[in-house]
Amino acid sequence: MKIVLVRHGRPDEDDHERPHDPPLRADGVAQARAVADRLALEGITRIVSSPMTRAFQTAQPLAQRLGLAIETIDGWAEADRHAGRYRSTETLRALGESEWSRFLDDPIAFFGGDTAAFRSGVLDALGATIGELPSDAHVAVFTHGLPINVVLSHALGLPRLVHFAPGYASMTRLRALPGGAIGVASVNERNHLPPLVKPAPRARTSSD
Repeated sequence: MKIVLVRHGRPDEDDHERPHDPPLRADGVAQARAVADRLALEGITRIVSSPMTRAFQTAQPLAQRLGLAIETIDGWAEADRHAGRYRSTETLRALGESEWSRFLDDPIAFFGGDTAAFRSGVLDALGATIGELPSDAHVAVFTHGLPINVVLSHALGLPRLVHFAPGYASMTRLRALPGGAIGVASVNERNHLPPLVKPAPRARTSSD
């Protein structure tokens, strides 16, 4: 069985209506469409998503393209699910070396969670996603950076939780193998994404 873990597109960190669970930004929507363009060609048979808005919205273009329902599984949610405000890794880095190091040391505790419980929840979600599906099933899972790290660390037998930095709308490909093992085919694929558009330089005026 093939599984592709898709990190959500870039969310609107400045959204005031849902600061704890923001929707996608315009470029995040474009990233979601790019994911759909690629995965629509790959024979996806099931779509699973975290219940969080940024993941669910990233799944929607593919679901619409294929006419498949989006199944939500709570365990694919991010560790910041109950935080008061979403903060991107870029924002966390900008808080300074001390705060960034505290996040890296224990990212689950940083958001007020329990690492063992979070890890168990993600692996339970992985098991529920695989379920009793046939060996030729191809599942797209729309999730977040820390759940992707949990699965990769589990599959590769790595001791720490965080080893990878999945980009927005990146794809990580897995194989569910006989006996319950998980093989890793690729990590952090991004060649399907549109190039980043840099803002145009500000025109100089006589007062500059």
